[in-house]
Amino acid sequence: MPSEKTDRPLVLLPRDIAALTGGAAPTHRRALEAARDGRIPAERGDNGRWSYRPADLPAIAAALGFRVPHAVAA
Repeated sequence: MPSEKTDRPLVLLPRDIAALTGGAAPTHRRALEAARDGRIPAERGDNGRWSYRPADLPAIAAALGFRVPHAVAA
């Protein structure tokens, strides 16, 4: 079950990836499909909403094909 204090709603993932990469971001639909398919680390809560952990953001961005700045990826 997602923790409201540490996890972020998947709907915010495109904005967070854009901030991380300095531009490009996936659509929400692409992120949701990746979560449902298990291609990115995300959890579906009891309310049906998906969330992800901010610490996983660089790995999620890379899994979706976005270039992550080297300093962040390390």
